[in-house]
Amino acid sequence: MDDTLTIKAGFNGPRLSGNGGYVAGLLADRYTSAFGGNGAVEITLRAPIPIETPMNLVREDVAMMMRDGETLICEARAGSVDHLEPPKPPVDWNEVLHQDAVGGCGEGSDFQWCLVCGRSRAVGDGLRVFGSHSGSGTSLSCYVPHANHADGDGRIKPEFLWGTLDCPGAWAAQDPDDIRPALTGRMTAKVFDRPRVGERCAIVGWRIGAEGRKLYSGTALYTESGRLCALGHCTWIVLKE
Repeated sequence: MDDTLTIKAGFNGPRLSGNGGYVAGLLADRYTSAFGGNGAVEITLRAPIPIETPMNLVREDVAMMMRDGETLICEARAGSVDHLEPPKPPVDWNEVLHQDAVGGCGEGSDFQWCLVCGRSRAVGDGLRVFGSHSGSGTSLSCYVPHANHADGDGRIKPEFLWGTLDCPGAWAAQDPDDIRPALTGRMTAKVFDRPRVGERCAIVGWRIGAEGRKLYSGTALYTESGRLCALGHCTWIVLKE
């Protein structure tokens, strides 16, 4: 199998490269179409993801590789989230909705234009997943699905749900006083049930561990009714100062 994938402008994390969660979700969909499986896919990001650049997707044994010329950008393999034990869904939705007012990455942040968490992205443009560090190894984020990110049945497309699982994991895993950027290194996720447009959601993140500059987190996407829609495990790479 040979194919191409182009990340369009606007689907960025850092200003000039693709958002890790969103791109991982696109690649996971291609992987599942080619290999099948139970829906859980592990994506390893090897290099910054170029924007508006056709990248080659090549099936190699049990993996799918995405390359920009000779540079390996991402690889996809079968994954599992069965080991994750997510916290229960939030019960105080006033607290969840408060994150919509105070969370996310605003002006002056390296990620103010991030597809997922950037506050500079308008409603219907970015996902506007707004949350923050709790200081205790967890995070809580608010997400209201928009029609621009849905399919014809009014359910949010999987690649955007992978995106919602991305940034909240960093907020849980990283020390709130550590101002160094953390980038997605590896992400394993599974979508169980896609929320509908306007169905208010919360993303709960929790710290799993750390090893040097590698941080590990879990994230769970719940609807207001408490339905678990997606689950992810992420490895973060904290950049050197």
